[in-house]
Amino acid sequence: MKKIFISLLMIICVFELKAQEAKIISIINFTGSIDKYPIEMKLEINQQSDSVAGEYFYKKNGNANKMILDGKLKDGVLNLQERAYNAAKRKYESTGSFKLNYIDQIYLNGSWQKPGKNASYLTVKLSARENLKAFNPSNYVFQYVRNRAKLDYIPADAQYYFDLISLKVFINKSMRWAFTGFNDVFTKEAEIQLEDLNFDGYLDFKVPIYYPGLANGDYSYLYFIYDPKNRGFIQSKQLNEMGVVFFDAVKKEAQTVDADGSGNEGTRYFRWQNGKLFLVKEERIYENDSYIHYTYYKIENGKSILVKTEKRK
Repeated sequence: MKKIFISLLMIICVFELKAQEAKIISIINFTGSIDKYPIEMKLEINQQSDSVAGEYFYKKNGNANKMILDGKLKDGVLNLQERAYNAAKRKYESTGSFKLNYIDQIYLNGSWQKPGKNASYLTVKLSARENLKAFNPSNYVFQYVRNRAKLDYIPADAQYYFDLISLKVFINKSMRWAFTGFNDVFTKEAEIQLEDLNFDGYLDFKVPIYYPGLANGDYSYLYFIYDPKNRGFIQSKQLNEMGVVFFDAVKKEAQTVDADGSGNEGTRYFRWQNGKLFLVKEERIYENDSYIHYTYYKIENGKSILVKTEKRK
């Protein structure tokens, strides 16, 4: 009788496990020009729905003045609508549109036009910063194996969380990599985000994870970096410990942001060297303080060495 009970329990556990193909979001950076004006563009391409979201800015105006983009990539043609924030009206307005041919997973060539049927066209020429011709994992199948989480302390939201058991990567229906040993890693939607995390031209990937029960800072990522020498992905312990990290492909910087909700906020800037991230600058603002405080570092002998501090209004 005991053996039968154990067998039934094992069968139930097997059926609780759920394998699911992940949705893939490719984050690609392009550099080039609209007519004679240099621009930088970042696009997030949903491989399943072909929907595209992103942003771009003119280099002369800086990345603080970004336009928002959304549209579709279908049959190699990218149609994007552009919106910019109107400070006087306090809202985003349509300011133009792109029609671009996506060529060899490298180039975006086409035109930009202001709103209006009779508006003139400007030529657009862009090229990807990432080496998608040499390596493009957006064609891979990423499969989550997971269990519905048993979370008694948040019964209202528990149905949305899953324990991550393993992550498998398939190429042409053949499994190439398998990642296991996840402890207390919770996921929601099965999603993979492809992005060049270390600016070497190859797409890496990150897995969105969540912390049930936390009101603030309730999400983060697991980061996996592609090693072209060994042709495999390696989980980055340093990035995992940093939590939510933003990547600037133009400046080749990684950034983290923190805030306590009381007016004390900071941004830290990191650069890669020899496979590690090193702190190079920090900006902080404090409650009841009108200054912005800056701290600068240099990378020396495998360490971030303090160079100077200053404050400016």
